[in-house]
Amino acid sequence: MTPAESGPPDRQPPILPSSAEPSPGPSEGNERHGASTARRFRPNAMADGLKASAAWTARGIIVLAGLVILWYVTGALWSIVLPTLFALLLASVLWPLNRVLRKILPRILASLVTLLGFIGVVAGIGALTIPTIASGITELTALAQENVRDMVDFASGLPLDLDSANLDRLVDTALTELQSNVGNIISGITAGLSELTSGTIVVLLSLVFTFFFLKDGDRFMPWASRWTNSTAYGHAAMIANGTWKALSHYIFAQATVALVDAVFIGLGLVLLDIPLAIPLAVLVFFSAFIPVVGAVVSGLVATLVAFLAYGWVSALLVLGLVVLVQQLESNFIQPLLVGRTLEIHPVVVLASVTAGGTLFGIVGAFFAVPTTAVAIVVLQYLRDQSIEQHPAAAGPEEDPGPAGAAG
Repeated sequence: MTPAESGPPDRQPPILPSSAEPSPGPSEGNERHGASTARRFRPNAMADGLKASAAWTARGIIVLAGLVILWYVTGALWSIVLPTLFALLLASVLWPLNRVLRKILPRILASLVTLLGFIGVVAGIGALTIPTIASGITELTALAQENVRDMVDFASGLPLDLDSANLDRLVDTALTELQSNVGNIISGITAGLSELTSGTIVVLLSLVFTFFFLKDGDRFMPWASRWTNSTAYGHAAMIANGTWKALSHYIFAQATVALVDAVFIGLGLVLLDIPLAIPLAVLVFFSAFIPVVGAVVSGLVATLVAFLAYGWVSALLVLGLVVLVQQLESNFIQPLLVGRTLEIHPVVVLASVTAGGTLFGIVGAFFAVPTTAVAIVVLQYLRDQSIEQHPAAAGPEEDPGPAGAAG
């Protein structure tokens, strides 16, 4: 018997095929020919993708239909919605003073004193501004006529082959056109006066709503809890608190920025002896609540008034003043106050102001950024809720912890 035959059975040499190398198995052979791609192929992937896309498309259509219905309802109730929006913004500004007065006065008296104080401040600004408008327009008209004559004389003396008679004729034509359009201007003013009644109603409703918001604003959410369950009330309360904080912080920050712009630009206009300096400062203050667009428009108006009054030199000085103040505000004050309150990219701000102005005019431009801020608060809350409800989707690098390990 040979040693190979006498050895134990488990040490027998393996029986190989006729070739010297073992033949590759089915998996190894397929791996060389791209079977790894075939192994990762999911035959139901396209069907699953279409199913998910169809589900999200249906949800998007439902949301879009809801937004369209909300759009038409808002348009139908705009006479109530607009005073409510104004009252919410005004109440968010006056709430800190109202909260202080509540410590020494009853709730109703504190709200009444706060609202009357605001009306008194607005009336004082109007009493200071309106008389200066009449005298300023008279002064500007006289200065503009003299300035136009000086520019005509200067242009006729240039070596540009300009005839003084032609320039005078051009000026006379412009004045004639202005006089011929006086009727249209008066008719436009009359049409504007016809809308004064609706504007007065909006102002009165806004003041009444503001009073009730100051008096009972902190009671609205507990009252709403009677009509909802605990879960819905919790979500509504969190969104309402976040929205209120965003609105109050934004209005306070924007009012501070507007006040800085109005004070510095108004002081510069007074030092340069520009007509309508105080009304222009008031215009700068209120236009600053419309980001980007308001500052540009008020600056151009101030520059135009300076040009009509004293010519190019004063216009350039006023333009430089406006640009300097705007740079100071945009580079230091705006990031310090508004930037910490609302983290909104300037492109989003400009797009929202443009869209709001296109759809609703100056009112839409005014409410564009606060509306965007509210939408961001709601979306951030929904995102936070989705993250809290699905902690396992945080990422593979996070440690699941002992509970996850035990599972």
